[in-house]
Amino acid sequence: MAIDRKRSPLNKAWPAGDIAWMLGILVLGLLLRLFRIDHQPFWLDEALTSQRIHLGVNGLIADSFTNRHMPTYFLLLQLLSQFGQGNDAWLRIPSALFGAMSAGVVFAIARRIGGRGAGIVAGLLMALSPLQVQYGQEARSYTLVTLLIAIALWGLLRLAQDPVSASLDIRRADAERWGWATYVLGSIAALDVIGDAAPWLLASNLSLLLIWRGLYSEPSTDLRHGFLRNWLLSVGAIIVCCVPFYAAILAASDGHMLQNFNWIPELSLKHLWVVAGSVYLMRMTAVVKFGLLHTAVPVLGAMVALAGCVGMLRMRSRLEGRVLLLSVIVLPLLILAISLFKSMLLPRYILWSAVPFFVLVGVGVAALPRRALPVAVTALFLMGAVNLGPVYRVETKPRWDMAAATLAANVRPGDTVFTSDPNAPTMLTVLQPKNGTPIEANALVTSQLDQAVARWKQGGRIWAVNGRSALGKREELTAFKTRMAALGTPAVEIPQGKEITILMFPAPDEPAPN
Repeated sequence: MAIDRKRSPLNKAWPAGDIAWMLGILVLGLLLRLFRIDHQPFWLDEALTSQRIHLGVNGLIADSFTNRHMPTYFLLLQLLSQFGQGNDAWLRIPSALFGAMSAGVVFAIARRIGGRGAGIVAGLLMALSPLQVQYGQEARSYTLVTLLIAIALWGLLRLAQDPVSASLDIRRADAERWGWATYVLGSIAALDVIGDAAPWLLASNLSLLLIWRGLYSEPSTDLRHGFLRNWLLSVGAIIVCCVPFYAAILAASDGHMLQNFNWIPELSLKHLWVVAGSVYLMRMTAVVKFGLLHTAVPVLGAMVALAGCVGMLRMRSRLEGRVLLLSVIVLPLLILAISLFKSMLLPRYILWSAVPFFVLVGVGVAALPRRALPVAVTALFLMGAVNLGPVYRVETKPRWDMAAATLAANVRPGDTVFTSDPNAPTMLTVLQPKNGTPIEANALVTSQLDQAVARWKQGGRIWAVNGRSALGKREELTAFKTRMAALGTPAVEIPQGKEITILMFPAPDEPAPN
């Protein structure tokens, strides 16, 4: 079949200036994520990462599936951990790299959709987003899945821009091979990293449906049939490469995929604002407290929201714009719908939807007059840099490293360490000083109060640790002291950062220190 069409000028090679801008944004994103990457200690999820990668390959895979995780990212960290022994921050470096690469891909997407100005703005937003930087300094897979879905979105938008080429047999030289390849491979890789990517299947297939329906304006039915054939092939490839992993997770969890999510706060208007503000509006969150932290540039979020609305209006009549809009809204709306029955709405679960949103913001800013655009870009960079400052200063993760160091230096044989958080023993084990005597060598660490009290009655001291290791309700210090009242008055009270307090109760026959 002979098809008369014009190649899009966007398929031409990039000028050197665009390549320089993309590399500059990538380098900026990497520097921002590497800066003080070890400033915050591990929190629970990262501590579990550290434990998992030391289980050996078989143990790692089994533990991952049991806890409803794909083993792929942890296998990568296990390999890399051989080069950074003794330094936990080394486990965060892959996240920093993936996050920086995401900023580069966002530039490429926005540049393709709206030109260089849109690319610069969108890339800077991705590089400077406090939440993206926070997850770029965390030993978890969220920035990797964001990068992979950004790559898949780039391919999907290529299909939307040239549906005719996307309808050709992929064996033909003039078919849109790059679009289908990056969409399929990016989607498969994302789905095989973490289940949070699953809603991308819904968003992307709705987008493919839009593209296919758009071909009804073409006189030939061969195009519609060809696109449908390629679409079904893509679905088949994704199913074959992903379903076995999800079947393994389902089998390992005995079919109870959502049973351990009771720690997520119940859905509320505040809950919605925290998620939207942090993911889309350049706000910063505390990891274990569901709330937004003080922002250095309050007006930035409003400006981003306004530019995003302008971008949506500019793109509303274009097929690529509808694809971007679906990519933004499907994920949060799906999670929101699930949360009506089982609360699941967390910033990290919709993190990747920031990619298409920032592209739309870039398109919106690019609507400014040509002379005003450099001023807007400069202002965005300066405000974004100032707004990012608190990420490097504010305590966003509990200082279990300080608590572990204090206990390791002060416990003696026969002591008991009681923790109000059942996950705290894991935190103390992972974060205690590497070269010191392990806490467990001198003291029993337990979250069972009756066990701690029994040992106290036998003549041992109790170090009671109040604090949380992850998101969830925290027992207030006054309530914790009331619960420990049977032990008398603590001889020592040691605050460890903002979230943790250590109380030391002497043995019954031990005189209180002066």
